[in-house]
Amino acid sequence: MFRKKSYLAAAALAAALSLGLSACGGTTNAGTTSGQHVFTVGMTLPTAQNSTIQAIADGLRAEIEQHGGKLITADSQLSIDKQIGDIDQFITQKVDAIMVFPLDLPTLKSVLGRADKAGIPLFAHDALMEDTGAQALAPIRAEVVTGRKQQAQEAAKFIAEKTGGTGEVGAIGIAAPVTTNIYLLDQFKEQLKAHNGLAFAGQKGNPTDDAAGARPLAEAFLTQYSALSAIYTYNDPSAIGAAAAAKAAAKSKKIIVTGFNASQDGLDAVKNGTIDATWDYKPVEVGQTLGRLIQTSVVEKKPIGHFYQMDVNIVTPENVASFVPWSERVKQIVEGKYLGLPIN
Repeated sequence: MFRKKSYLAAAALAAALSLGLSACGGTTNAGTTSGQHVFTVGMTLPTAQNSTIQAIADGLRAEIEQHGGKLITADSQLSIDKQIGDIDQFITQKVDAIMVFPLDLPTLKSVLGRADKAGIPLFAHDALMEDTGAQALAPIRAEVVTGRKQQAQEAAKFIAEKTGGTGEVGAIGIAAPVTTNIYLLDQFKEQLKAHNGLAFAGQKGNPTDDAAGARPLAEAFLTQYSALSAIYTYNDPSAIGAAAAAKAAAKSKKIIVTGFNASQDGLDAVKNGTIDATWDYKPVEVGQTLGRLIQTSVVEKKPIGHFYQMDVNIVTPENVASFVPWSERVKQIVEGKYLGLPIN
């Protein structure tokens, strides 16, 4: 499922394409290969340690390379200042397009304006969580968002069904002002209101983005709330950490734990019953869709929409065996298969 609003993409840089190897930030602009210009895309990652974000880059890289281009990535390490510096570096390198996964879009407006002034087309993942129009997104030409509102709604319903619709629910997000994370938890809190027997017990921030950081937060929920019946988390490592805390407290059968992203550790945890559910973020498809948008708009100079939404799928013990690994999806892209959203 997707939604879009079409507008005529401004004329952008067109280039003769030749196959380039993927690289990590710090390399120079797509220079030349035997005198031939290599079309280059610069991608800023909020954090390269996150497997989901890496899978987005893998999908984007596979699609770009299918058209003879090259992807350069830069790890912002959850620092907005570094993300600004990385985008400025892309401008200096004179890349042909920039894909940004913004830590905070308003703070990036100035540097994105500099990229736009330099004539570099901009594309984004989760810049604005909902479609509020092309003008609100400017100077970004198009974005692909993940269905976080959908996931929050489904997670609230899932928890209500599994808990019998009663108890208190704690939420774990990341301990950083990441817009997408704030939106996700706000949506979950709102969606939980539809289930009268469930009460929101508050949210805590994971300082290390992993299971170790989430476990003490879950332990605090278990200590503070005697009627705790579920813990909702923003990623699978946090769900695993929460489940470990519940097991140590001999409450693993009483506490429903959900994750998000369907990273390999999350899939394994669903299979062995450590956590109750996760959701497939479809990161490879997100990356490929962005790559196709860039190819269509910048190279082929064809019109595209400005807003595309990638819906997510729940993964439970009942359907986890049929899950197609992200690595397999990347292979399918390399073989020429398109897995993303329709562009036109």
